[in-house]
Amino acid sequence: MATILIIDDDDAFREGLAETIQDLGHAPLEARSGEEAFTLMRERQPPVCIFLDFRLPGADDLAVLDTLRNTPDMQRVPVVMLTAHATSDNTIGAMRLGAFEHLTKPVGRDEIAALLERMLSAQTGAPAARFRR
Repeated sequence: MATILIIDDDDAFREGLAETIQDLGHAPLEARSGEEAFTLMRERQPPVCIFLDFRLPGADDLAVLDTLRNTPDMQRVPVVMLTAHATSDNTIGAMRLGAFEHLTKPVGRDEIAALLERMLSAQTGAPAARFRR
């Protein structure tokens, strides 16, 4: 079971994604802002991966991603950027800061399962176990 952090101020989307992650056998952590996420991360072990919304209250999305990339325990944690309004600028900015993937909302269960499998296998260097669907 992997701990997966979801940073999104849209309660319905965040809670739905957390439910999907839990159904797939993992432990979701939820945060409504970058500040709340950093507080959670100071209190716990680093998550195995992060889903990060592009539009957040307080510190903007790329600032949160930049901070993650400059935090020693978080530099190698894969980050998936989520947005309802995809543009080439935000995709390019996220990828330059080392985002693992960029997804446009809404995101389906099968897409999340496949993405988690890719991220977890990339971290271990071995094929990931199949997730329950």
